[in-house]
Amino acid sequence: MNRIIVSVIALILVIAVASFSVLSLDSSCENLSEKLGEIQSAAENKDNERAIELTENVLEIWENEEKKISLLVNHSEIDEIEKTVKSLPVLARQDNMERLEEQSSIAAERVRHIREKEKISAKNIF
Repeated sequence: MNRIIVSVIALILVIAVASFSVLSLDSSCENLSEKLGEIQSAAENKDNERAIELTENVLEIWENEEKKISLLVNHSEIDEIEKTVKSLPVLARQDNMERLEEQSSIAAERVRHIREKEKISAKNIF
């Protein structure tokens, strides 16, 4: 009887930790995706000052969230996002708005891909 109780408690604990991890990853990706969208809008509007501010903000967010994301996601995907995110402030400072818009769009798509890939859904489980 004790084995069953311990097994049930362990199962509940594993499900709780997994759910928390997925929700945390989803929140991080949503936040990054939202900020990358704001960069795209600033680039479309040719608002260089706002773009510089946003790209530095996204880089700071990425540096904080990357640790959490790297625990749950394939590192090759993270490396591609990191390269793109690190290039954004440089593009903004160079006033290269077309390239900034393109790169922020690519980064946002990669973040959305991670978010969709790691969601708890029947498609991802089976």
